Amino acid sequence: MKKLLIPLVLMLCCISLLLAGCGSAESAASSKSNDRVVIYTAAEDERISYLQTELDKKFPDTEIVIQSLGTGQLLSKLQAEGANSDCDIFYDLEVVNAEIILNANPDLFVDLSDYDFSIYDSSVTGYTDRHHKYAVNGKTAGAFLVNTKMLEELGLPVPASYEDMLKPEYAGLISMPSPKSSGTGYSYYNGMITILGEEAGMQYFEALNPNIKEYTTSGSAPAKAAVRGDVAIAYGLLWQCVNYANENEGMTVVLPDQGLAFDLFTMGMISGHETNESVKAVFDTLYYELNKPQCALFNPDKIYADMPAAEIPNYPESYGEITMNGLFDFQYKQRLLDQWAY
Repeated sequence: MKKLLIPLVLMLCCISLLLAGCGSAESAASSKSNDRVVIYTAAEDERISYLQTELDKKFPDTEIVIQSLGTGQLLSKLQAEGANSDCDIFYDLEVVNAEIILNANPDLFVDLSDYDFSIYDSSVTGYTDRHHKYAVNGKTAGAFLVNTKMLEELGLPVPASYEDMLKPEYAGLISMPSPKSSGTGYSYYNGMITILGEEAGMQYFEALNPNIKEYTTSGSAPAKAAVRGDVAIAYGLLWQCVNYANENEGMTVVLPDQGLAFDLFTMGMISGHETNESVKAVFDTLYYELNKPQCALFNPDKIYADMPAAEIPNYPESYGEITMNGLFDFQYKQRLLDQWAY
């Protein structure tokens, strides 16, 4: 019996070691699968593609999931999920929407005071005297993309100003994003209120309404419609309008002399998630390495003190800006949206 006992003990030890080894392997595999960073963003598809490619190269062992959401969807999802959000990093959250979230939940976003805010141009840091709960990742000016071929066929001139858009000959030929669903649409709306005053600004959009074929939910949809020839005039993001004009014959970009409306967009982290080293590393890379070249490629409107040159051909070297009312004031925005009737 003693002779049988020793081999049996050895066999049990071997089985125990094998099971322990399998457990370690499973634990390692589980740990690796959990090395995941989730980014919620309202950025456009081409910008998402760029960031995904660059982050995957930088972090080959980390699963980086970039979830695309509309401007309003991003706001409502972050509000609903709160601190238990699947989101680790938000990117391209409209600045007023960031303020709406912070008003209800001041501790939802990580304080970024340890980050270097001297890299930013002073024109976009009007909030930093109050908090450092987000950083600006982009400024997006608005302009008009005009299908000149379509207007020529109709015997109509290219409009040159905001007032020209009201002319009755453009009835049914214009598309703009809805201010209620699009940051781009809201910046146009607020821009005209800023220029004209509230009463005259409301009258402007009442006069513009007969010329609008469609109010879109997406900020980029009107420009795409102009390229297709569904409309002749589209209000959209300046950088997208310039790109479409570069890529398609018979398209031109109109920059009204009164200046361009603009909006700011933000990035940050959900509180508690920064303790994950991968989340912190990905955010640091966005903040210090990737966002500046991203701006040069896609939205080159100045946010950095040392702003890189635009890499978009024919991008305007300069343009007038409207001094936007209530840029960080969510109550002001809500009051304007409550008056929007279209």
